[in-house]
Amino acid sequence: MAMKTSIRKEGAGDVVIVTLEGHLDFETTDTFRESLMRIERTSAKSRIIFDLGALQFVGSSGISAFVQALRDFNSRAATKPRYTNVKSEFKKIISAFDDKGSFEFWDNTERALKSFDN
Repeated sequence: MAMKTSIRKEGAGDVVIVTLEGHLDFETTDTFRESLMRIERTSAKSRIIFDLGALQFVGSSGISAFVQALRDFNSRAATKPRYTNVKSEFKKIISAFDDKGSFEFWDNTERALKSFDN
C-alpha cells in the first residue's frame, strides 16, 4: 500500500492530527511534500501532531527526502510539531538526520496533545 496521509482537526480545531500510513518509498515523497504544503496553507497557526504508527518504510529509498521534508516543515511551523507512535527504526533514522533537535517524540497522541498546554 502506498503512503496515505489523512488529516483531522481535534478539540477546538487548533490541533491538527496528520496520520501517515502505508509504505514510505522514493515515489511517495513528492506527494507527501504536497500534503505538507496543503497543511501549511490551511492550518498555518495550528498545533500539529504527526502520527507515524501505521507508517512503514521499504529499504532506505526516500527516507532522507522524507525526513528533510519534515525538517523543512518543522522549521516553518508556528509551534513545534509533535511526533507520536514512532517506531524505533524511524526514531533512529530521524534522529540521525536531526542535527538541530527539530523533532519532538511522544509515545501517544493523548500525551502529545497535553504537551501543548505545558
